[in-house]
Amino acid sequence: MKKETVKMRFWGLVIVPLMIIVFKNLYSLTNGALLGIFFGAVNGSMWEQTKVVMLSYLVWSLVEAIGKRSGFHRFAVSRIISLWFVGIFCLATYLLIYALGVESAGLPRFICAIAVCFSAFALSARLEYGERKIEQLFLPCVFMMLLLIAVYCSFTVFPPHMILFEDIQTGMYGIIPEYIDSGAIALDTLYRV
Repeated sequence: MKKETVKMRFWGLVIVPLMIIVFKNLYSLTNGALLGIFFGAVNGSMWEQTKVVMLSYLVWSLVEAIGKRSGFHRFAVSRIISLWFVGIFCLATYLLIYALGVESAGLPRFICAIAVCFSAFALSARLEYGERKIEQLFLPCVFMMLLLIAVYCSFTVFPPHMILFEDIQTGMYGIIPEYIDSGAIALDTLYRV
C-alpha cells in the first residue's frame, strides 16, 4: 500500500466515528429539517442506527475516491462490497444486542459500529490490494449500489412495521412525535393483552 493510502485509512478510522456521532444527532441539530430526517437518525431503531453508520462509511469512501489517481474500479468494488458488509453486520450485531436484552443500547451499539467500520476498512484494503481480479465485478457492484440507494430511500421515508424499524424506547416507527408520553407507552405495553 502507498503511504498516502495508509494515511487516508488512518484518518478514516478517526473521522468515521466522529461522523457517526454527528449523523446520529443531525435530526435534533437541524430541528427536524429534511436534511436531518434523510441523513440523521430520527429514532433509536436498528435501521436508523445502521443507516447512520453506513452513511458515515460511504461519505469517507467518497472523500478517498476523490483522491484516487489510479485503480478506481478496484477501489469502488472493494468499497461497495465493504459497505454492504457494514450494513449487514451492523444489523446483525444490533439484533444480537436486542436479543440479549441489553437495555442501554447506546454505548454497545456505538462500540459495535466502530468495530464493524474497522473491519470494513480491513476488508476493503484486502480486496483492493489483493491478488484477485475484482475489477470484473464493477458493473454488478454499481447495480448493488443503486439497489442500496433504493432501499435507503424507501426505508427512510416509509419504514415498514418490523422489529428492525421499531424504536427501542417507544415501540413506534419513523419520526416520533415531539410531545409524547413515553411512560404511558411503556405502561401500555406492559398491560397489553
